[in-house]
Amino acid sequence: MGKTIREHLIAAGVKNLKEFGYPDVNAENLLTDVVYSGFFASMLRDNLGQGVDEQINALLAEIKDNTP
Repeated sequence: MGKTIREHLIAAGVKNLKEFGYPDVNAENLLTDVVYSGFFASMLRDNLGQGVDEQINALLAEIKDNTP
């Protein structure tokens, strides 16, 4: 079974943040850490309108629910 769109978006977010110099980011803390999730939310918003808005909006809601 292939990865879901959600898994692809999270993997891309982790990869991008690692490239930006955040070596400790992972799929778990990407959605809960204030710094990581802030960057990831910005990346997600930049990709709205690309055909996966439902999944992006779900991740944005999850970030909002899991960060202070």
